[in-house]
Amino acid sequence: MTVCYEFLADLLKNALEQTLPSIITQDDAILGPFMDVFLHETGHAVFDQLKVPVLGREEDAADLFSAYIMLQLGKEDARRLILGNAYQYKEDVVNPQVPLTKYSDGHGIPAQRFFNVLCIAYGADQKLFADVVEKGYLPKERAEGCDVEYEQAAFAFKTLIGPYIDRKLKKKVLATWMRDVSARPKTHGK
Repeated sequence: MTVCYEFLADLLKNALEQTLPSIITQDDAILGPFMDVFLHETGHAVFDQLKVPVLGREEDAADLFSAYIMLQLGKEDARRLILGNAYQYKEDVVNPQVPLTKYSDGHGIPAQRFFNVLCIAYGADQKLFADVVEKGYLPKERAEGCDVEYEQAAFAFKTLIGPYIDRKLKKKVLATWMRDVSARPKTHGK
């Protein structure tokens, strides 16, 4: 996978705005979209390698794949990654000026992706993401069916991809994937 420096520059520019909502940090606004891109593209690779049948648009399925994986990484990390991921689409939610041609794209429009990622997260854990609905980021009408949307995604993942997951490696990854990089590294002999 190749990541352009311009993409990283855009993430930094977006995260350095002074008007970040109180529920998101600058680190979240960088790491959430960064992880989303890698997991989204990994989803495409998994679908291809495992010949996973996709009903609907593959881009939507890859978005769900990404969000589902993020939600498996522990409550605190899942919350930070999901909110950071959703934040990348904020401009099109706040100032929707979508040209008609965007509706014909293989990807959902950014506003749809914003609501979809918040819905899957709220469906996975209504307590952890309750403030997303309370603060109006996810409309209550949409939130009512998010548990069903999450369960559908979870069932599809477990049925179609789950049998190929190395359980021992999964435990190791979940236990060590976000080590505290500010901690002083151990040295040999000390």
